[in-house]
Amino acid sequence: MPSSIEELTQALAEERQARQEAERRAAEAEHHRQEFVSLVAHELRVPMTSIKGYTDLLIRGMMGPVSEAQMGFLRVIKSNVERMSAMVTALSDINKIESGRMNLSMAAVSLDEVLQEAIQGIRSKLDEKQQQITVKVAEPLPAVQGDASRLRQILDAILNNAHLYTPQGGHILVQIQAEAERLHLSIQDDGFGIVPEAQPHIFEKFFRAPDEETRQIPGNGLALHLAKLLTEMQHGRIWFESERAQGSTFHLSFPLAPQEEA
Repeated sequence: MPSSIEELTQALAEERQARQEAERRAAEAEHHRQEFVSLVAHELRVPMTSIKGYTDLLIRGMMGPVSEAQMGFLRVIKSNVERMSAMVTALSDINKIESGRMNLSMAAVSLDEVLQEAIQGIRSKLDEKQQQITVKVAEPLPAVQGDASRLRQILDAILNNAHLYTPQGGHILVQIQAEAERLHLSIQDDGFGIVPEAQPHIFEKFFRAPDEETRQIPGNGLALHLAKLLTEMQHGRIWFESERAQGSTFHLSFPLAPQEEA
């Protein structure tokens, strides 16, 4: 009997040691992964900035006349560089959040003002697809507690998503209203909608809906994942409703700023 207890104790100790070693190796691998992502993001930013800068100069005719065909190629280059830059920024931000290195500057913020800035930032894209956007704001709106730049990042992601998945000539409706110590913002489009099998995974990293129609839209499956992480870091909530061929409505809810800060 004593020998059996000793064997059992030794087996448990060996199992615990093996588990600790596996956890140590997993933590080390995760650390190396985070360092690698950070290094790659840093190294890619410099050449992408150069490519974008020189492309802008050529498009503006600063280096001489450009033919219509050449202008088309330059716009493709610029579009792809902007997509790569957005992906690198998203990967870098996700990496910071997962490693606990993301710092927020929390303060009283006018969500309406951040929304107007985000709409201005996407206005040219909306015009290209002849899309209309309507904003309904219940005045006056109290301030929310959040980081203005990160709130802008969230709204950029949701608005751009609505723009991409809404067809030519479509409509986007944005509404903000106060609800029980929180501010509720919704962004509704009349686009493709999300197929039912994709809906449970829509906020997962790198996820793209499997249907062919949405697969034709450029994307990397990072924007909504990052938007969710940033929303939850600011004690907010994000969710959506969608029906295939009937469009989608994304909802955001943030706590109001303390009265003394507002």
